Amino acid sequence: MGKGSMMRTVQRGRPAIGRSGSPAAARRGADWIFIGAVLLLTGLGLVMAYSTTFFWSQVKEGSPLTIFSKQLLYAGIGLIGFVGFSWLDYGLFRRFAVWIMAGCLVMLVGVILFGDDVFGARRTLLNGSVQPSEPAKLSVIIYAAAWLASRRDQVQSVSNGLIPFGVIVGVVSFLIVVQPDLSTTAVIVIVAMAMFFMAGASWKQLGLVVLIAASAFLVLITVVPHATIRVNEFIKVWRAPNEMDYHIRQTLITLGGGGLFGNGIGASGQKFGYLPTPHTDSVMAVLGDEMGLLGLVMTLALFLVFAWRGLHIAHTADTAFGSFIAIGVVIWVIGQMLLNVMAIMAMIPFTGVPVPFLSVGGSSLVSLLIACGVVISVARGSRILREDGAQAGLPVAAGHAKGGRAVRASSTIRGGHGRARFARAHRAQGAGSAPEAGSADTIIVGRDVRAGSALRRRVGQRSPSPVRWRGKGDGA
Repeated sequence: MGKGSMMRTVQRGRPAIGRSGSPAAARRGADWIFIGAVLLLTGLGLVMAYSTTFFWSQVKEGSPLTIFSKQLLYAGIGLIGFVGFSWLDYGLFRRFAVWIMAGCLVMLVGVILFGDDVFGARRTLLNGSVQPSEPAKLSVIIYAAAWLASRRDQVQSVSNGLIPFGVIVGVVSFLIVVQPDLSTTAVIVIVAMAMFFMAGASWKQLGLVVLIAASAFLVLITVVPHATIRVNEFIKVWRAPNEMDYHIRQTLITLGGGGLFGNGIGASGQKFGYLPTPHTDSVMAVLGDEMGLLGLVMTLALFLVFAWRGLHIAHTADTAFGSFIAIGVVIWVIGQMLLNVMAIMAMIPFTGVPVPFLSVGGSSLVSLLIACGVVISVARGSRILREDGAQAGLPVAAGHAKGGRAVRASSTIRGGHGRARFARAHRAQGAGSAPEAGSADTIIVGRDVRAGSALRRRVGQRSPSPVRWRGKGDGA
């Protein structure tokens, strides 16, 4: 195969999803375990939405199905977005990352100026239909992924890495703090910090960022009234259990009321006016009451499967940009879930952070499902590229692929001084050209196809006929 036909197979450093590869290959490229975890969590969320809202909906709306119907509609919109974005070429998000961030900032400014005023807070638009801070999480992940992928050699530089990245995250965080919404701010800061560290930041930089962030939150806790109240209520749990806050007490009673097997779906009595916000902050407590410890463990297992497959997709992504997106989405989902679980167990103050997929909230669910669709796009792009490379007869790493599935990674996302944080695999079984066992040859995704003289890593020796693809801003 000539170079011209090779470049037709692999265009602009990665496959154009929907244009490259057959539909059957595209379906094989999807990570079905990840998709299954997303669908099961979404389905469980709808079950809990009905269980936790029919009483509230009857009291506030006059019908037990009003709130659930809205959540069902949002789930439908989100699933359409999930499928649609999974078929898009995720590389488009890198091209439009600046515009995505600009749109995010406009929405955040808009909610401050024109948002719905609820108890002194402005967090939503259009009578509560849109909460801009939720899509802002995905916007930050996309922009941060594009920024880090193009500046990995400068991450360990304070002036060119830490400070510019901190300014970007700081502006978004400030606009959300002003609403005020400290819990969402905390999630965004945690996700951004983790992505920055995975890009190769040093431990000293991470420690400095943690110190600055912790200091800022301590100041905010003393300035924002509702945050001060929640911290004081949390302190009472340990200093004076008999004076425990009502919300915390009812949450603990609900969480432990289901025993091992639970009281049955819909059978929790705590949600009938005793437990505040059973459909948002406290949904995991209701789940424990109705499905018991076994149900809680199975739910946490679903989140673990989500994290496992999400990190696998990051590990095998064909570009650093794709890896960072997958990492960011996993940290977003798992971070929020852990913050909520720790809050209902009285390990930290109530944060107001919803449980991904399970808590009622249209903006949250739609944003999450779209983000998961982008992650599937990353998985499909990596798989199609490996299959295209195999059809092109490219030499690939041994140890490599079984049944078309990548097994091991060899190239790494590196920081400014080559500190590897996360590996990514770009391998498929080459057609009649696989190297000898024990080699660690690397295919690196990029814009140009080069063969013959490039060096590849092996254990104490050189690869005889290497191929290295280097992409703009994505070199290993």
